[in-house]
Amino acid sequence: MISNRRQMLQLALVGAGLGASGVWAAGARGAEKLFRRPGLAFDTSVALTVAGLDKTQAEAALDAGFAEIRRLERVVGLSTPGSDIRRLNEEGKLERPDPAMLEMLAVADEVHRASGGAFDVTVQPLWIFYDSFAKRGAWPTNEQAAPARALIGQNFLRFDEDAVAFEKPGMGITLNSLTHGYAADRVAKVLSDLGIRNAFVDTGEMETLGHAPQGREWTAALKHPRRPDAMLGTAPLTCAMATAGDYAYTWSPDYSRNHILDPRTGFSPAAFATVVVTASRAVVADALSTAVMVLGPDEGAKLLKQFDAEAYGVTKAGTVWSTPGFPREHLA
Repeated sequence: MISNRRQMLQLALVGAGLGASGVWAAGARGAEKLFRRPGLAFDTSVALTVAGLDKTQAEAALDAGFAEIRRLERVVGLSTPGSDIRRLNEEGKLERPDPAMLEMLAVADEVHRASGGAFDVTVQPLWIFYDSFAKRGAWPTNEQAAPARALIGQNFLRFDEDAVAFEKPGMGITLNSLTHGYAADRVAKVLSDLGIRNAFVDTGEMETLGHAPQGREWTAALKHPRRPDAMLGTAPLTCAMATAGDYAYTWSPDYSRNHILDPRTGFSPAAFATVVVTASRAVVADALSTAVMVLGPDEGAKLLKQFDAEAYGVTKAGTVWSTPGFPREHLA
């Protein structure tokens, strides 16, 4: 098993200097202060950045943003002890689910249907099965994996405001391909409701409010999927952005076996090394990035059109692929 940090997109503040205090230091008169608070959540690095505030306002805003992140971890954090999703997977039913889980499941259902089943949150038992073998330095045969594959099927998942439940014993779900994006949406709303006009939200997926200091665009740097210290380039971020990559959690040195699974076959998809999606909502971009990884370029492009989303990807062969509307000016 080879594990890498899931996050591909990093905040890039071109021309800005961040000191230890998180304050943007610039020589220009009247430059806005920039406050940034990093942390760990959802098994990855996160960071919230706000601009144009005094220290007291900034700290209050960052406190509120991180409080929402911690709340969501208690709902859908797979590695958070006692979380709602863990109780659901252990017991097969969760009564009176949190609205956050229901909203994510609604997006999951929409993308599942639109993708023809290429996106499916019920892959969790197969993921656990594969991971248990990989941790022993082994890999199961198709026959050994068949019972876990038989538990995949989003059509056997039922959810409403009264309960979330599985129709097959042993089923389980992962919302990791929605959680980071949903958290970005929620934190952005929390900040907006507080009157924050300029912010950069990075919860593993990204969303922005307003502008960076001096009216510049917020910018995201896209990391290379095969060279950890290299970038593919930068892109302006004026909506939401999410990524999926085979490098984030892999069971083989060549990345052919990794955490992204095609629910229709039980295997990792073979086309892309990474896909970055921009959309109006980060939770949608998050789900679509995984779905496009599974579908590949042609079918992936058709799916993106249904959601008015754009994408940029790198294939396993190293070829760059993108849809017409993705900003390519500073990318390979």
